[in-house]
Amino acid sequence: MDKASHTFISDFSFPKITAKSDTHDIIPSDRILDEVHLDNLKKTVHDLSSFHTRHTESEFIDNVAYWLTEKLQNICSADVSVQNFTYTPEKTNDNNDGDNEVNSNNSQRPASYNLKNIACEKPGLTNNTIMISAHYDSIMEDINNSTARAPGADDNASGVSALLEVARILSNVSLNHSIIFVLFSGEEQGKWGSTHYADYIDKINADLDLLINLDMIGFSSQRSDDFLIEYDKGNTVQDNDRYSQAVADLIRGVASKYTNLNTTLGKLGNADYLPFEALGYTVIGFHDDGVIRNPNYHTVNDTPDTLNYEYLTSTTKLVLATILTLDKRMTTSNPDYAPLFSK
Repeated sequence: MDKASHTFISDFSFPKITAKSDTHDIIPSDRILDEVHLDNLKKTVHDLSSFHTRHTESEFIDNVAYWLTEKLQNICSADVSVQNFTYTPEKTNDNNDGDNEVNSNNSQRPASYNLKNIACEKPGLTNNTIMISAHYDSIMEDINNSTARAPGADDNASGVSALLEVARILSNVSLNHSIIFVLFSGEEQGKWGSTHYADYIDKINADLDLLINLDMIGFSSQRSDDFLIEYDKGNTVQDNDRYSQAVADLIRGVASKYTNLNTTLGKLGNADYLPFEALGYTVIGFHDDGVIRNPNYHTVNDTPDTLNYEYLTSTTKLVLATILTLDKRMTTSNPDYAPLFSK
């Protein structure tokens, strides 16, 4: 989860990568949640955290993107798209509050960077779409330090692991909704990837009913089961607040029914849902409140051994149960469906 906000200019292409052949085996509905495997989540967190850093401006970021593209391709029974784009960082003052020490890393920053968003679209019986998103980059406390060790286990290997696990499971499930699973780069520098992808979604006029963003969902403070559902409040777009509140309330009910999580509601923070919210889409955030509660946030200590994998399994099940519950509500005979989602 990021603290900063910047502007950028970019161009992109959207090549298709052919995934493995589709499978038509359907998991019985009473077993779908049991398909969430703790070991899968744990392995993904460990694998992602093993990169020295996933800083957007580091030499490792392309390798991370290629690894995730292959990973998503192997588990998602649909085409994987890589959205290539270029961003130009703002010029910053290397001096801080009168400190004359120059950040040598910052002084050597190139004029622009080529980055990647990675997406898998699972077609449904309709074009109505739910998007599940997570950012894959990581940083240390110094946002400009692109060379320091930054394992980013909670922020945000946890969210990526849940997204990949849900994508794996739903690849075999027939749904009314179309689902887009998307992994963003550049979140920590100011939501670069999600801003670019939101513009793309808006330009093609996608029927995006809901965005669920997963950012830090694996750290359990004092091993508690508290979990935060972030919803829209105070938006100038007509009806956005009402739709987001309705979905948040529904998710709390889903959590009570299918998990042991103690969910609370809170306002949207500073994460990848904001570019979509600004364009009028209904958004929700899943968050362990680690920005406040996780002492390892944006440090070298945000390592896989600090996460609670039973907790991460529960939060992943909540993502899956939410999608399945919302999908069941989508029927032409259900008068409550339409007001929940709109742009």
